[in-house]
Amino acid sequence: MVRLVLSLLFAMLLLIFTSKNMHPMRLDTVFGPPVELPVILGLLGAFIVGFALATFRHIVRESRKSRDKMDGDF
Repeated sequence: MVRLVLSLLFAMLLLIFTSKNMHPMRLDTVFGPPVELPVILGLLGAFIVGFALATFRHIVRESRKSRDKMDGDF
């Protein structure tokens, strides 16, 4: 619970910081030309990708645990 509160506090501080710095940043992509977008959108995109990867890893880990547990019962 403490970790969640600290994470939310950090996210709020990051949001305040990025809202003050709305200058455009250049995002170089693997496919296509570089894209100009505000810093807050770049950080939001990085957060979403990180969250998706962490969620995927959690799902894979839990499915392996349950599969190993079921294999051990037989």
